[in-house]
Amino acid sequence: MTLERKPSASVVVVIDYKAGGAGTWNELRLTLQALAAQDYDGDVDFLLVEPSATKHSVPDDLAKSLPSLRIVYTEGTTSYDLKNAGVEAAYADFVVILDADCVPHEHWLSAVMAHHAAHPDAAVISGKTLYRAEGLLPRIFALIDRSYVDCGGPGRTNTISNNNAAFRKDAMLEIPLRNELGPFGSKQQSVEMLAAGKELRFEPEMIAYHGYGGWPMQKHARHYTGFSMTRHRQLNEDATHAWMFKLGTLGLPLIFLMSIVGTWKNCLKRASGYGIRWFEVPVAMLVAIRVHLMEMSGVRLALQNGELSGDGAFR
Repeated sequence: MTLERKPSASVVVVIDYKAGGAGTWNELRLTLQALAAQDYDGDVDFLLVEPSATKHSVPDDLAKSLPSLRIVYTEGTTSYDLKNAGVEAAYADFVVILDADCVPHEHWLSAVMAHHAAHPDAAVISGKTLYRAEGLLPRIFALIDRSYVDCGGPGRTNTISNNNAAFRKDAMLEIPLRNELGPFGSKQQSVEMLAAGKELRFEPEMIAYHGYGGWPMQKHARHYTGFSMTRHRQLNEDATHAWMFKLGTLGLPLIFLMSIVGTWKNCLKRASGYGIRWFEVPVAMLVAIRVHLMEMSGVRLALQNGELSGDGAFR
């Protein structure tokens, strides 16, 4: 790609988990193949960002899936480090970030570029994430896990889906992702961007299909979610419901109830957009109870000023 003029967009792909082995790279190959098949015909700069320590383990055949792919290495090790580094290395002023286990729909890039053309001043445009599996439970998990950013159609939102979102480069450089809240701590970035007067938007046709791990994935991810949402309130005393977290472990029942009520509201508002029929909504609400119960271990850990440990799947 010549740099006589900037490309229309840069697409930064990051492996945000450490599953290792062939499975990790196979997930990435699916994503790269889908990127190569996009129906957008503008100039695009594609990057894969990896820690320097993995330089000798990246398969040589990745370029076969996406010949224009650039591989960028950085000293950072977390998912947020890699995403920040990818934005810095991007050639374009509009940067789309995609997790490697999120396979984009063929119209994914066209949808976000059209939205960007209509709203060029928006700092962030988040996409819609579904799970790459058939059945009711994957649809319920997509509703519970991913609809927090969904405003019901193209429009303003108050959060960022940083596994599938596009950023004005200047906004991301000004307010990067931060590690102190844990691997699911992107809420801090949303709060800081809104406080700075930046516009966050949602594009429902910017669809990516996340790898599906069922209940084991939920158990792992929800522990991290509970930790990150607690740290956010500990660092931001004026955050919504922060007073509950000041109660320590005595506040756990209130935190649990607050989480369930929020998800139930989303279930009632957004179910149809995730393929959930009206008579399946009560099932989704019951699943939400179990899902949020899994968060309480992470909440308790943060309340006790503990730190995340173990062989977590996330960088």
